[in-house]
Amino acid sequence: MTKKIYIKGMGSEHCAKIVENTLKSLDGVHSVKVDLKEKIATVELHKDVKDDEFVRAIDDAGYEVVRIE
Repeated sequence: MTKKIYIKGMGSEHCAKIVENTLKSLDGVHSVKVDLKEKIATVELHKDVKDDEFVRAIDDAGYEVVRIE
């Protein structure tokens, strides 16, 4: 399963790395690829992760989820 998370507030590679590491730390996440230009994190899952878990983790890291597809 793949989810695309649109994130507001990322402005540098450092920000992208923080988001990537934050999402990778969630149980159920297999891999993460962050596109800084498009402000999208593509997350590959090996089990279901609820959207509110993504929102909480990104918020705790200091960024904002715009939407999840």
